Amino acid sequence: MSPAAAALLAASLATFPRAASVPSVESASTPIAHAAASDAELAERMLTCVVSVTSYRRVPTTPSPTGRWELADESPFPGFMRNVVATGMVVSADGTILCCRSPLLTDEGGLAEIVDIELSTGTRYEAEILASEPTINLAVLRVKWPEGTTAPGELTVIDRGGAERLRPADRVIAIGDPFGSARTFAPGVVMALPATACYQSDLTGSLVHASMAIAPGAVGGALVDDAGKVVAMLVPQPQLSPEVRTEPLPYVTYAMPLETAFGVAEALKAKRTNDSPWMGFSVLSREELRARVGDAAYEAMPKPEHGIYVDDMYSTGPGTKAGVQRGDFLTEVNGARIVNVVDFQQALYYNFGGTPVQIKVVRGGKALDLMIRIEKRPADANRR
Repeated sequence: MSPAAAALLAASLATFPRAASVPSVESASTPIAHAAASDAELAERMLTCVVSVTSYRRVPTTPSPTGRWELADESPFPGFMRNVVATGMVVSADGTILCCRSPLLTDEGGLAEIVDIELSTGTRYEAEILASEPTINLAVLRVKWPEGTTAPGELTVIDRGGAERLRPADRVIAIGDPFGSARTFAPGVVMALPATACYQSDLTGSLVHASMAIAPGAVGGALVDDAGKVVAMLVPQPQLSPEVRTEPLPYVTYAMPLETAFGVAEALKAKRTNDSPWMGFSVLSREELRARVGDAAYEAMPKPEHGIYVDDMYSTGPGTKAGVQRGDFLTEVNGARIVNVVDFQQALYYNFGGTPVQIKVVRGGKALDLMIRIEKRPADANRR
């Protein structure tokens, strides 16, 4: 997207009303000045932090019954044509980008052989798919910089916020920039907050729900609070089959909290996997457990010094086979302390490989050592 086009879009959006600023968490990325920014300024700034993501598929060797515009569908890659266009967020100056996995799928269900990104300047680069997570519809890309060069300084990294600071009715803005003339800058409000940070049992319940409608090309884009910090990544409605490409709903927009996206992405980059590992149970943080049972019941519980609460069990999952029970506190996986939900989610990927690993749980105040095999998540475990 050219600077002139970005400025024109920003100017056209200046009429949206402002709301009170939402408190933000400490930024973990390149800081961007955002005090008292107008909607026009926010639009112009944020459109440099999101990129177009385009996947390509091979041109059919046999004539297709449906036609296509040759010029409009022209591709920079001989023998390939555009497959799906969507959005991604720049999360590191080295060219690491987070986006949704579903736009990278071909009609056959596999991942696209070729992907590229377009910056707000109009510059395009090929990118590689480092890893992806089917269950939560997340993918990690990295820009393929021209040989002999490093990141040329064209990238603007998102300013990270936290979805835990959101409250119902807080003002948020969905921002997406797919390839082509379409753009998304859609103000709305928070309709519902995640019921739990763990997505293992309830996919939709782990997402932010917002009131605006977004175009299909906006998925992978940013949900931004009123201070200009990115708090979540826009995703389509979760599906029972992760190999099905879905589009956003017209009456609600879902967004994955940035804590989940970054936590899982870190493990994905390390393991370079495209599978969904699981232990067959979901967990609650201590804060979530306290909110569910109340202060008095929580204080009366026997609890270890650290650990998270085992909440829901899948009847034939690895956890059930290993002897894990609802109400246990998971404190350790393969020697690593489990303090919060992100620790648990990352442990799934770091220890996924078919070999049983040792976990520690505390049940009724008594510590137990169990052996569990982290398995690939079966499709019948998904529910919305």
